[in-house]
Order: sequence, then C-alpha cells, then structure tokens
Amino acid sequence: MSQTKAEYVKSQEQTREHKCHWPDCKKQVPPAMWGCSHHWFILPVNLRAKIWRAYRPGQEIDRQPSKEYLNIAHEIQEFITEYNKYKNVK
Repeated sequence: MSQTKAEYVKSQEQTREHKCHWPDCKKQVPPAMWGCSHHWFILPVNLRAKIWRAYRPGQEIDRQPSKEYLNIAHEIQEFITEYNKYKNVK
C-alpha cells in the first residue's frame, strides 16, 4: 500500500449507507470511518488510538474486521453507555 492509513481513510467516499457508531447518531460517514467527527472527538484519546491501531484498511470493504477491532468497538460502546449516564445526571 503506497498510502498511509490516514491517507487511505481520508480518501474513502460514501459508498453505502453507514452511520456513525455513536448510538442514535444518524450522520452518514464513509464506511472507512468509525463515526462523525463530533462523536469521534468525544471518545478518550486512548480509545481512539486503540481502534485506530486495530483498524485494517479495506475491512469496511470485505466486512472482516479483526477480533481485536470488534473487542475495542465493544469497549467503546461501554464507554458511551457510561458517558451518557453521566451526561444525563447533570
């Protein structure tokens, strides 16, 4: 691959319906992206780094993310659940 991972992701277009992975977010994002920029930057840096490391360019095409990627995606959903509980308490 002559592109860096970042260049690859930035070059990908909206090729099919693919929503941000934040619950209830309806924003469409290219399948190579985890989510919209608003929700991406709510995630703690360590979770963004972990999902980025586990992402394999092309997994959105062959729909074969690694077990590591799926485990981190689950960890992110747990964070979102806790984040939303805290947010709703205020």
